[in-house]
Amino acid sequence: MKIKSILPILFFISITTQVTSRPLAVQNFKYKKDIKISGNLSPNGTVKLMLDEDIYKHSFYGDLRIAYNGEIVPYHIQNAEEISKNTEKVKPELLFSKKDDLEIYVLELPKLPEGMNYTKLSVSSAYDYETSITLKLGDNPDQFIDTKTVFLYKYGNQTSGEIDLGGTKHRFLRLEAEPGSDLKFPTALRAKQSKNLYYEKSHSVPNPILAENDCQFLFPNETQSAFQILKLQFEEGNWERRITVRGKIDKKEWDTVFEGTVSHNKSDGPYTEIPLLKTINSEFEIRIYDGENETLHLTTVTSVQPLEEIYFFANGDGNKDGYSLYYGNPYQWPASFDSYSYPSSDEIKNNDVKSGSLLPESENPDFSFSILYPPISGYLASGFFYLGVVALLFLLFSILKTKRSVLAESESK
Repeated sequence: MKIKSILPILFFISITTQVTSRPLAVQNFKYKKDIKISGNLSPNGTVKLMLDEDIYKHSFYGDLRIAYNGEIVPYHIQNAEEISKNTEKVKPELLFSKKDDLEIYVLELPKLPEGMNYTKLSVSSAYDYETSITLKLGDNPDQFIDTKTVFLYKYGNQTSGEIDLGGTKHRFLRLEAEPGSDLKFPTALRAKQSKNLYYEKSHSVPNPILAENDCQFLFPNETQSAFQILKLQFEEGNWERRITVRGKIDKKEWDTVFEGTVSHNKSDGPYTEIPLLKTINSEFEIRIYDGENETLHLTTVTSVQPLEEIYFFANGDGNKDGYSLYYGNPYQWPASFDSYSYPSSDEIKNNDVKSGSLLPESENPDFSFSILYPPISGYLASGFFYLGVVALLFLLFSILKTKRSVLAESESK
């Protein structure tokens, strides 16, 4: 084979290798936490990792990167849930069925106990089949609200005999299937509602700084507790006020993370929740504008941080060692991965998910900003820009000076 024909192939292989390996520039991240995975990890298995408070203190959220032996691992992040393992089986009641050009089934599920949802509906048939099913859910058989389409089949011993109900409270189901399916619905599953997980911290309410039409509360937050939600409680039960919340950035500037009119009714409970635009882990300020009204008396302030967890696929070897989480770069762009490169919601629910834990935080010994990445790249780009402007001005000045010399010589002759 001629060298000319080999070179393009080698060039293509080198490009392909770079694209698939995707090494992580670990020197751009100030902190790292090694990951310990429990149990036996199967090749390409699903791993769950709970974020801890250190992450919220030193991360800028979009800078989270998982690496396996220096290569980027795609991941999906979501709020953590306490998923109930206790399920109950119940028998649906068949209210109506019709098997003409379209098979139609209407089912009624038993009443739900408090705090439970319907999660699955089992489907069976005495024959092999494949069919698309339109599922409709409702609170009564006169009106169906939620609709979804699923594909079910039975090929001998291979079957997909369950429909995910998505944790609904609707008790009436209407199913429309293709003719010849002859479906049965032996059981439905119900379980307790999943709960989002949080960690909370109470803050001592300082004396207010009173102004003409507002009052200001300053919270030092010495422990740097991170939070995305504030829960406020006042002596007064019914009120409506404009409230602003600001957080300290880089120990110098204040950033407004909430501004708007908030109303509270005694029947809503003791607390008013205020969602913030971004996570705060430093000193913060609450300012309440009373206008012409009497000043409200703030009694309790609780900061709330929803727990979050990361899901990712393990390597193809099933090796548990070599995983690390990097963070601590305010200039890092947010992570963006193809949806097929990390576990889907169905894979999270159905697969044997292994738990990972974060080891103690350490400063990354390789940390140093690269000239190819911000902020160095930004400084260099600005420097080259101003250098170009200076060079252009110098060239312009030189041309004007030359023209003046020519004009002076011509005038002297």
